[in-house]
Amino acid sequence: MVKILTEFKEMLISIASDLKELKETVRISTILNKEVLDVNEAAVLTGYKVSYLHKLSSVGTDLPIYSSSGNGKLYFKRLELLEWMTKHKRNNFNDFQNQVDDYFSKKGKKVA
Repeated sequence: MVKILTEFKEMLISIASDLKELKETVRISTILNKEVLDVNEAAVLTGYKVSYLHKLSSVGTDLPIYSSSGNGKLYFKRLELLEWMTKHKRNNFNDFQNQVDDYFSKKGKKVA
């Protein structure tokens, strides 16, 4: 009887864990399909803390933020937020090598 109860408890724990993962998947899927996000959803999408998004909104960054008058809540357009997140591309090694090659080709020198 104890063995059956132990197995049942383990099954319930496993089911609860699976349900928690499923709820998180549904939540993220909902966020990815919404056009306008609140600050909590924007935090999930960006991976930033809500407090950091509030800080960015108060220091005059280029973060695309909207606010409805009166309630002080922050809103974000999902596509604009994604564009903002990917606005500054970092060069990889190939990009750097191409810049070096371009520089030396303009100078009339060849790179080995």
